[in-house]
Amino acid sequence: AMAMRAPVAARSSVMMGVVPSVTFDGAAAGEVPVELKIAKSGAYLVQRKIVAEQANMRLGTAKAKTRMEVRGGGRKPYQQKGTGRARRGSSRSPLLVGGGVSFGPRGVGKARYSVQMNKKEKRLAISTALMSALPKMTVVEDLDPHFSSAKTKDMKAFLDRVNVDTAAFATTLILTKERHEASYLSARNIPYLTLSTLDNINARDIIKAKKVIIAQSALDVIKERYA
Repeated sequence: AMAMRAPVAARSSVMMGVVPSVTFDGAAAGEVPVELKIAKSGAYLVQRKIVAEQANMRLGTAKAKTRMEVRGGGRKPYQQKGTGRARRGSSRSPLLVGGGVSFGPRGVGKARYSVQMNKKEKRLAISTALMSALPKMTVVEDLDPHFSSAKTKDMKAFLDRVNVDTAAFATTLILTKERHEASYLSARNIPYLTLSTLDNINARDIIKAKKVIIAQSALDVIKERYA
C-alpha cells in the first residue's frame, strides 16, 4: 500500500535565533529574538516556492501562428504527381521554413504557466527563507515617521548607516508592515533596493538579497504569522 504523506506541520520544526537591532540613525539597540517554523526539507520547499513565483510572473502572451494563420500558402506550390518530390498542398506547412508552427504557444494567458502551492506550504517556505536569512538580517525602527517627503538621498544615507554596501550595489530588501508613500518613493530610484510590504513578501527577494532590513512592526506580524 502507498504510504500516506505527512502533513505540513509534521514536516516542520521551530528554530530560534537572534537578530541585531539598530535605530534609524544606525546606533546599536540590542538584539531581538526570532522564533519561526522551518521545513525539514527546507531547500526543496523554498526552491518550489521560487519556481512558482517566477512562473506566476509570466504573462503568457506569447503566441505562434498555425499554418492557417500564416499569410500566404493558398496556392498549391507544384503539381501533385510527376515531380518526384513529396506532395504539397501549401507552402506554409509546419514542415517548411516560413510555415506555421505545430505546437507553439497560443497566448492563453497566465493560466498556461500557473503553478499552485498549498497555503501552508507557502507560509512554511517563507518562514524557512526568513530563518535562512538571519545572518544577513537587521531590525530597525519603523521608517514611516522619518520620511515625511520623498527623497532618494535620505534613503541612501539610511542604507549607509545600517551597513549596506551601497558602493558595490549590494542587493537589499526592506520589509515594512504597510506601504508608506514617502518611503516607497524614496526607495524607488535605487536600483539595488527592493522595499516590500508583508502583503507582497516572497521567497525570491529574501534569498536574492545580500542584506535584509525588517521594520519592527513588520517583525511583530512575522512572528505572529509564521511562528
